[in-house]
Amino acid sequence: MIQLDTLAFHPAIQLTRLSQYIMPPHRICPIVLCFSCMLLMIAVPTASHANDVVGPLVGSIDSTSAQLLYRAGASEQPLQLSVLQEGDVVQRITSIGGEQDDYVAKFSVTNLQPDTVYHYQIDDADTQATLIKPDGQHFFRTTNPKREGHRVSVGFVSCVDIEPNGIWKEMQTLDLDMVCLMGDTPYIDSTDLAKVRSRHRQFLQMSDLAELSGNTSTVGTWDDHDFGRNNGNGRNLSKGKADTRRGFVNYRAHSQYGNATEGVYHKSDLGMMEVFFLDPRYFSQTEPSPVDASQPTCFGSEQWTWLLTELRDSKAPFKVLAFGAIWEDKKNKETDDMFTYWYERDALLDIIRNENISGVVLLGGDIHVARHLIHPQRTGYDLNDFVISPGHKRTITELDVFHPSLEWSLVEGWQFLTLTADGTTDEPLLTAEFRQPDGIVNRKVELPLTSLTANEEKHPNRRAHWSFDENMKNDSTLGHRIDAVAENGARIDNNGLSGGALRLDRSKQQYIRIPRSFLDDNSPHHTVSLWFKPTSLPKHGTSERHFLFESTAEGEVSAKTAWHLSLGMRSSESPDQINLQLYTHTLQPAKQPEAAPEAKSQGGFDSLVARESLLGRWNQITLTFDSKTLKLSLNEQQIAKHTLPVSGPASEFGGLVIGGHREGTGRNFDGWIDEVSVWQGQTGQ
Repeated sequence: MIQLDTLAFHPAIQLTRLSQYIMPPHRICPIVLCFSCMLLMIAVPTASHANDVVGPLVGSIDSTSAQLLYRAGASEQPLQLSVLQEGDVVQRITSIGGEQDDYVAKFSVTNLQPDTVYHYQIDDADTQATLIKPDGQHFFRTTNPKREGHRVSVGFVSCVDIEPNGIWKEMQTLDLDMVCLMGDTPYIDSTDLAKVRSRHRQFLQMSDLAELSGNTSTVGTWDDHDFGRNNGNGRNLSKGKADTRRGFVNYRAHSQYGNATEGVYHKSDLGMMEVFFLDPRYFSQTEPSPVDASQPTCFGSEQWTWLLTELRDSKAPFKVLAFGAIWEDKKNKETDDMFTYWYERDALLDIIRNENISGVVLLGGDIHVARHLIHPQRTGYDLNDFVISPGHKRTITELDVFHPSLEWSLVEGWQFLTLTADGTTDEPLLTAEFRQPDGIVNRKVELPLTSLTANEEKHPNRRAHWSFDENMKNDSTLGHRIDAVAENGARIDNNGLSGGALRLDRSKQQYIRIPRSFLDDNSPHHTVSLWFKPTSLPKHGTSERHFLFESTAEGEVSAKTAWHLSLGMRSSESPDQINLQLYTHTLQPAKQPEAAPEAKSQGGFDSLVARESLLGRWNQITLTFDSKTLKLSLNEQQIAKHTLPVSGPASEFGGLVIGGHREGTGRNFDGWIDEVSVWQGQTGQ
């Protein structure tokens, strides 16, 4: 006869099948059926009891310790974790999940050996009944702390709901060392503690994820929907965030949760790679920024200090700055991106550049679109920025927006990212793969460590240089991405300062176009310099305008307003003078809490010079922007200093027209232009 405790492990057994163990089917009578029903009710756990169990889940792991959690049911129960190495018990730890922790027991295992596989067993400490066996599903491996000679691979996913999903099974095939839940994992949209906990339970109970997290370090951070509401921040959720944090802490097994009482930031060190899990929600909008007291913070002063300390101390070849938001402008009505807090983002990236911190990449999620951006030379090397979303199938095409650093994007569901740091090759290599289930790799990016290390260059701050001696190629570290494109027959001839020069014929509306931006996002300080020799000037008393250059919105000519860089010539009241007129487009800081900065047009700013000093003569003109002023110099003599009515860094622009304005034709320059240079920061000429 089948035993009751055996039946308890087979909840799917049907009544007729159970009856077969009691008597042949043709002899079943109502009394026996009734008895069988009673037996089944006793033997098989109810659905509510099955839903009470969560885990076991392996959380944070380092070279000598591991964190685990397990919820055996909806009541206090003393549990004993046994850690085994090659079949021998090396540690036993007892834990009780109390009501205040939603009955989740946590286990912190220490004094382990690096790079070692351990199995684990969980028993009822009172009855000694084994709840979790130390089998092929229940184990973990401590990390290898060495900075070379081994390989680690980490999976990242965001925006995953409680529903069938092919990602978890796919991750199981990839031998990942860590799985990172990067926010909206799951969707909660409530600060009610009971609901927060219930949603976390249901999420971790998904069978494929439960199987994966039973033997793979599963950690992460949150984004707005698991923080409590769409576009949530520390200010608009000030009354509920303590409970959403409490539920998050209950159902994650991290070695650190923010500052222990607030926030959820932490890090994981895997030897070859260190992942910094940032919290852009809990502290945002709650205090002045540590880098600009006139603006609200994103990270908060404590997290800011922690991040800088840990980043400076990191010895890992590759460092991932990861959170659930994105590092640039979402370009919608929401304000939960780092464009809103550009001053903290840029202060962080400036520190990385100025202190020569190598191996840094950015990672975000949130927007239901996967993207790869490269911010050229932002940290002294090209800064790769990976956006991985969504893990479900609900995409948002409208958020696949233009950005001058965008290299690739994909608007599809069930996406995740792997980062693999390989120290077994001649040179350490970081490989990023944008993946989907069934082995699909949509994009692969390989980054040798040398490509993520600042190089000593002759002109480290020169972002662009077009000499026009032989062609229209850029001669700076940004390379071919900003090679010029000739329009309407614009050409090179040999009448330059010391060789070739760009020859433009206004009657043919000739100009050249730079297809991408060359400055840092929201650059606070830069200089543009060029030589020009006009063959004609705007006629006195007319509305003619001859532009030397003007920036474009998205790299193509258009009427869109993005003229951060704009210098043109027009007539003045005096027939003997020309007006060298400047315009600019800058960021106006937010005027109220929870608002985003806005692009603001400023100008024109007039500078009058003698016609005869320009016409038919070579002149060097230099424009310097420093967020507060525009300075204009002619032949190394400053001729104007214009104070901006509203201080602020550059607004976004996508490219440049040389010899015309943003629409390309209609206001073109006539003559030669030579030796165009752009400098990030103070000029290094």
